[in-house]
Amino acid sequence: MGRAVTLLVCGDAQAAGELASDLCGLGLAARPCPVSHLARALDDEPADAIIALEALPLDMSARVRAVISLAGPFDGAGAAVTAPAHPIQIAARVRSLLRLGVLEEAARLRLSDLGDAGHVLPASEYKGGPVSVLYAGPPDPFYLRLKHALDSAGTELTAAFSTFNAFDYLHECAFDAVVLNTRPKPDIAHTVCSAMRRNTRLYHTPTVLVSHEEVYAAADEAFARGASDILSAALEPDALAERINTLARERRRRRVSKGLLESCRVSAVLDSETDLFNDAFGKRHLASLITLASRRGLPLSVIALRVETPVERSGGGSHASSALNQFASMLRHCVRAEDLAVRVSNSTFYLALPGTGVADAQVVASRVAAIAECTAYEGADPNAPFRVVLRHDAVEARRGDTASALVARAFDAIPERLSAMAAV
Repeated sequence: MGRAVTLLVCGDAQAAGELASDLCGLGLAARPCPVSHLARALDDEPADAIIALEALPLDMSARVRAVISLAGPFDGAGAAVTAPAHPIQIAARVRSLLRLGVLEEAARLRLSDLGDAGHVLPASEYKGGPVSVLYAGPPDPFYLRLKHALDSAGTELTAAFSTFNAFDYLHECAFDAVVLNTRPKPDIAHTVCSAMRRNTRLYHTPTVLVSHEEVYAAADEAFARGASDILSAALEPDALAERINTLARERRRRRVSKGLLESCRVSAVLDSETDLFNDAFGKRHLASLITLASRRGLPLSVIALRVETPVERSGGGSHASSALNQFASMLRHCVRAEDLAVRVSNSTFYLALPGTGVADAQVVASRVAAIAECTAYEGADPNAPFRVVLRHDAVEARRGDTASALVARAFDAIPERLSAMAAV
């Protein structure tokens, strides 16, 4: 099983215990801890993140990968979430911040390894422009308050006064956050949240719901559908802008790191036929990922993939090679930007997944296999396409692993050759 994210919930004993219990029910390994015992608790059992219900000593933030403060802004916090916060919201913010940290560290490492391999990229200044926010809802008085608040904070606001127009904008532009007015129909705002979470391009764009009620009755459903925050329409302008911009800046950080990772795809370290990294650079970067995982106590998994083509249907030769190249080109789009996709030979590949346990890696491997094996490739007979068979397994890095040893162990774990090849 994959390792659960571990949390320390610090503050009043009763409140911390209740929240820890709720977070455990959402799949996190949370335990309550008084602030006075925090240092000792971290010495006894390190944690991934701290949920602070009251002020923390600033030096504590350096001992975990993320801090979420429910006690107002805090210099060491990765995020300040306004209390009372919904457990689903807190859990989502924890996972998002931890994954963002992995993404940023992977981007820095890959850029560094590219330089160590003798391929230094020209320095470029990121020019992202002002934070951009999309508003979706009616042109009611709240919209004017929101525009005033965001204009004062230097944030660009685009208005879509219908759901149809909102999706038009979302497909045309890359927004840093989306604000959804729950008036007049909350169900429409929830539906937009769900649709964005099902879209890979929009998945990480935060969605902020605006409530015109003192207590938003549908909070459980909203957060389950993927809402990032629920704001009161009566918030003061400064607080309104800060809550939205905090989420938008995280989205901007994610976009910057993905841009860095994409810039590392230079021809000298890529397989000549596809856009995958070659084995030499793959081993170099995997070694760095192993060191990072060991230093930070993070899981790291490697998936080995071996593709087999049916000679009698493909005809071998160019048709088989073309199918393998098509598979390879598809492979990198099946994983996240921070994951490492490497081609070892024409038919063997591996993926390195930072911050990912072996159970989750097996899920990724099964998904890749399902996509590969349902794709039809052109064979020797144009009227008789064929399918490939993908054999795979995943292993998790152990203390003392080298890059070569970890990859070899992953390939050794692959089951023996399947008895029958697939045909359409």
